[in-house]
Amino acid sequence: MRAQPAGHDSAADRAMLGARETIRRVFGETTRPDERPAPASSEAGTSLTLAEVLKVANERNPTFAEFEAGREAARAEVLQARAYPNPELELSAGTGYGLELRQPIELPAKRRARRAAAEISEEIVRREAEVFRATLRADVSRAFHTVLYYKRSAALAVETHRIAQEIERVVARRVESGEAPEIDRIKARVETLRAARAVQAHQRSLRVWRAVLNTLCGRALAANFDLADSFRSTPPTADSNKAREIALAQHPTLRRLGEVVRQKQLVVRREQKAWYPDLTPGLNIGADASVGALLGIELPLWYRNRGGIAAAQAGLRRAEAELARTRQEIERDVETAVQAYESAREQLAAFDAGLRAGAAESLRIETSLYEQGETEFLQLLDARRTAQQTETEFLQALYDGTIARAELERAIGIGGDE
Repeated sequence: MRAQPAGHDSAADRAMLGARETIRRVFGETTRPDERPAPASSEAGTSLTLAEVLKVANERNPTFAEFEAGREAARAEVLQARAYPNPELELSAGTGYGLELRQPIELPAKRRARRAAAEISEEIVRREAEVFRATLRADVSRAFHTVLYYKRSAALAVETHRIAQEIERVVARRVESGEAPEIDRIKARVETLRAARAVQAHQRSLRVWRAVLNTLCGRALAANFDLADSFRSTPPTADSNKAREIALAQHPTLRRLGEVVRQKQLVVRREQKAWYPDLTPGLNIGADASVGALLGIELPLWYRNRGGIAAAQAGLRRAEAELARTRQEIERDVETAVQAYESAREQLAAFDAGLRAGAAESLRIETSLYEQGETEFLQLLDARRTAQQTETEFLQALYDGTIARAELERAIGIGGDE
């Protein structure tokens, strides 16, 4: 792996630890089953957990290099703000020669305000990186589980195709023995072809989402990477009150906007002091080697930076309004995500009542009865479709529950530097 900016790994590790603590408080878990500690490196061909993939994404996603460049630019602004103005040298000639040396001096209060406004820029860039890290976590989790979804749905489609082929063979034997009409064989063949197309469609989607996940990880995953299946049929209950409390207290977007508000306050202070006149002491050396002292000062008669102050105050009000609006949106997003998550949990609970086992047993019985000539092909076909639909809907419910959790974690802001 390429070298990372200084301090990057520690920020990612702190974010991972903070995420685990937040998960414990909201979901009552020490850590997610798919987030066991990641090894230093992952061998090609091994099954990667979500924690391992997140670690790769936090180390190799190229966007972090952009944030580091932004921090370097912010440091340059601070360096510029700390610089002192150069002295001024003036030579005069006429009846005699003269030399004047002047050094502009910024008033301390004015200089402090200007430096403070520049220094906070680096903190804002760091907060922006936290926002991205939390967003990346949610995006990686979604892509990770979407890959798992299409992997399992492709396997389910292959199994469905196998069953369709078996049924087609059963139908063919009955048609050839004169126990079933030719139309049954045609219908069975159509079902087999339909199942084959479904296999191809799911495999294409699997390839697409593998590429999406690998891109989020900076194309650092092995070409043949595999993922550890982490779908859970009994996800834990989420504490909505705790989720809202944590989101409002430490959501990285709110932290970033809080720093923006503080920056705008410092800009207002800087603009309020910008019109303060600077002092310009100096020395005057005449042609006769006489030395005199100078003190220059700007008279603030016409200009007091009223426009700059008004613009800074407007920027502050805008930032405060954005912070208040974002706070309300986060509350809304958390509440909506909790409801979606609980709805997904309820759907999964319905499958625990024996729907899958019942559908599979019904298909087995109908296949046996049809082979013995005791039922019609349409009944067999209906049983097969019911079993297939039940498995498909169960997988969809697993996926919906996992994605709902990822969206809830996104709404809470899990994954930033906490």
